[in-house]
Amino acid sequence: MGKKGSIKGSVLRDHRVFILGSIIGASIGLAPFIIFTVYYIGPIMPRYVCATQTRFSRDTVPELDAIQTFTIPDQRPLSLGPPPIQTTRKLVEIANRQSSSSSAIPVENDRINLISQRLIYNGQPEIDGWWMSHSKWNVSVECTDPNSQEECSQIFTTDCRKQMTTAIYQFLPVKATSRIVGIDFTAKGSAMASFKWNDDSKKMDAAVVSSQALLKYTDESYEIVRLHYPTGNYSVMSVGMSKMFPADKTLKSITAMLTCYGFDGSALFRDTTIKPIFDSTVALAVQKDRQKCISKCPHYFKPDQDHLPFDVDKERAVTDFQVKHSNLTMVTHLSIDRIDILQKSIAVWTGLISVSVFVPVMDAKKKNQTEPVLTRSRRFLKDKLKEVKFKCKCDLLIIYARNPEDEYPTNYMRNLAIKQVKTEHMVLLDADFVPCPDFESRWFQSMRRVKHKNPKIAYVVPVFEGAKEITAADLPRTKSELKKIVSAENPVIYPFAHYSSPLSHELTNYTKWYTSFKPYKLKGYEDVYEPYLVLNTKVTDMPLFDIRFSGYGFNKIQHTMELMYNDYTLEVLPNVWATHVYHRISQFKKQFLNGPLTRLENRIKRYEYVSEIMRKYRIGPCSNAKS
Repeated sequence: MGKKGSIKGSVLRDHRVFILGSIIGASIGLAPFIIFTVYYIGPIMPRYVCATQTRFSRDTVPELDAIQTFTIPDQRPLSLGPPPIQTTRKLVEIANRQSSSSSAIPVENDRINLISQRLIYNGQPEIDGWWMSHSKWNVSVECTDPNSQEECSQIFTTDCRKQMTTAIYQFLPVKATSRIVGIDFTAKGSAMASFKWNDDSKKMDAAVVSSQALLKYTDESYEIVRLHYPTGNYSVMSVGMSKMFPADKTLKSITAMLTCYGFDGSALFRDTTIKPIFDSTVALAVQKDRQKCISKCPHYFKPDQDHLPFDVDKERAVTDFQVKHSNLTMVTHLSIDRIDILQKSIAVWTGLISVSVFVPVMDAKKKNQTEPVLTRSRRFLKDKLKEVKFKCKCDLLIIYARNPEDEYPTNYMRNLAIKQVKTEHMVLLDADFVPCPDFESRWFQSMRRVKHKNPKIAYVVPVFEGAKEITAADLPRTKSELKKIVSAENPVIYPFAHYSSPLSHELTNYTKWYTSFKPYKLKGYEDVYEPYLVLNTKVTDMPLFDIRFSGYGFNKIQHTMELMYNDYTLEVLPNVWATHVYHRISQFKKQFLNGPLTRLENRIKRYEYVSEIMRKYRIGPCSNAKS
């Protein structure tokens, strides 16, 4: 066992905690006795499995590779059954129909499992069941007795990538009246890599296959329970842990995550269970009823959308460049370290633009000394703005933030820029996107083809990306030029996120766009769709962005989601587009892609936001809920 991390061993049998060796060893300070129990008694009982339990505060969360775990393999090799079937909408409907009688996996030993077998289809805002975002998971069911649902196991498999966290999630909003004081968390898993594990110890150390559960309490603090599986090509392993909550804490929710990262290969998970441990006063009938424990329509309070949890100073700067009358404003945002990108994004824009600029002024090492940083930042920004060659009238709102956390408030910055807009329409773009030449006149021509005047139409701007060597000067000036480049054998420009995250913009239907001459309406909806939009600013109930989403992850998706349930329709503009200009990846994106904890925190925000949308617009189980 490794030297890093603090470890507590617990031995489980049939999901009961075997603690004899640990208690005796810990009480008399005899580490050898614990080792003897684990390594000599353990193998005699093949279904006993060891796991780790780690507690920490939010400010001292250790990295996953700092937590060591040891596991005794299940001596009974488990058949994986038939090859897994890739998840499709049809499979989702079948799986959900099979579990309609009871949304939880059948109980074992009369103890209810809170984990649901339902699969959430991306077209609806739901919270009950397994939800996969951009990664592809295969789902299959293995039954020892085809006539009995109680003998069936749900199996998940997925491809793992070295540079990205792959995960699937389930959210369990716990009712305040459930009086759950702890959980037994168990799961089975395995991994296969595209390289020989024994040939590269560094790769083995970097690879992680894990089942995790984030326990969020009503005071907003949380703990994470992790079940790790050994790295290497091996048969399915059983891992489990018993976790009792602190006496002064009340459980608010559990978010389960099955994940792998740090290696190229595949992972398998099956038989995930979270079984509650109740207060002794809870009636037995309640303990066997999942509906008494899990809320289908939880109520979360929306954070203040106008204020951040840190102090800011605001300055406004307006260029004196005169433009002709315009009815469209480009809206964007950026941090001070991306100010050079602004020059590229506005190179071909000759109209109005509203920009919010984020400037952190708290010294990371000397957190009380903000004034020297503020003075230097003002001087630096002033000099940089002099270098920008504005061809447009630009309204800049500069935010000097005394932010103790190294975090960019993405949606707060978007909202600030939106609130400065005075024209009837605005196009929402990130600062690293360059609009096509003559964007405004092209947009106006497209609008002339629109017969209806519904203000609640969100017009989609197709977006593209290119290779590193592509500069703003090399970008195509006409749609014909763009189509020619995209259709080349080795295109240097292609639809945005086509390879890294295809579902993010798939709904735009680029194939149709290439031959369209008038706006076309999109059919259906995906809850991972994140288009760039042109919106009518005069709609009184137009939703703004939710400021709880900062950094990277779900910040645009949530806005599109609320637009859809606020009776907006999506139509794609045929003659305008924008192209992403290459730049180094931000630290926030790195943390999101490679950090399971960052990803998990973001997903909890997502689930709480979706719960609010369901309640606000009375969707699904919240159809009769009060706002």
